[in-house]
Amino acid sequence: ERDREPDAVLPQAPQARPDRRDRRTARTNVIRPGDLICGSCGQGNAPARKFCTRCGFELREAQVARTPWWRGLLRRRRGPRVVELGTGSGQQDEPAPAPGGRLAAFWNQVKVVLGITFCLSAMLYASYAPFRNVVNARAEEVRTSVSGFIKSQYSPVRPAKVTGPSAEGRGPGNLIDLNTSSYWSVPHPKESGGEPQKTLLVVEFDRPVSLDQLIVTAGAGEAFTQHGRPRQMFLTFANESRTRVDLRDTAKPQTFPLKAGLATKKVTIEFTDVYPSDQGKDVAVAELEFFSLLS
Repeated sequence: ERDREPDAVLPQAPQARPDRRDRRTARTNVIRPGDLICGSCGQGNAPARKFCTRCGFELREAQVARTPWWRGLLRRRRGPRVVELGTGSGQQDEPAPAPGGRLAAFWNQVKVVLGITFCLSAMLYASYAPFRNVVNARAEEVRTSVSGFIKSQYSPVRPAKVTGPSAEGRGPGNLIDLNTSSYWSVPHPKESGGEPQKTLLVVEFDRPVSLDQLIVTAGAGEAFTQHGRPRQMFLTFANESRTRVDLRDTAKPQTFPLKAGLATKKVTIEFTDVYPSDQGKDVAVAELEFFSLLS
């Protein structure tokens, strides 16, 4: 029987092929330094692999992940501990110390010695008077030398004049005469139901100066409790900057830093509050001393 030939088929429109699905799995790992980064899908692979675990792409020319430079600054790298091999004599050799172990052991011994020395010195200081006197004398010498060095860094700046109100002949010139037995005083009454009246002093220099330190000797010397003493004052410099000074109620000189007194020829001092006295309604100041830091 003769083979039958197939029937003729008319040309038909081409059928659309279905989209090829991406059957690759999602990235499941975090890229670590030393991993091989797949050039096809970006998956990180162990350095020993030849093909990508995600898409099967060859890793022969894959890029190696490197450690960012800034991570080396945040943590200290720790290498493996290296231990020397034995000599082969059958006896077990002592392992080599870890890097830095000898220094740490030495420092621990130093701390122990220092701690014992400190405890013994404290016991001797507390129980033996001659030793205590020697330590106190040495400490006083060190304190005096340090204090002298700090004071030597400042140079006194003499005002040209001081103007302001006064009472009973106690003029503002007494503030800069370098004599703490003399003093300046001025009435400082309170307004009815209000704040104390402002008391202003104007200190002038013959040239622009940089003021870094102020020493105030408050009160009226031996008559300290017979007059009011300044509690708070404001210094206004030529550049309109202000510095607040809070004083203690003591007859000893008080030192204050001046950070805003740069290249000024005039300083206005305003007394805004006082330590009151039962014997007088005034405020008294024995001395004002200005200093400039040596360059």
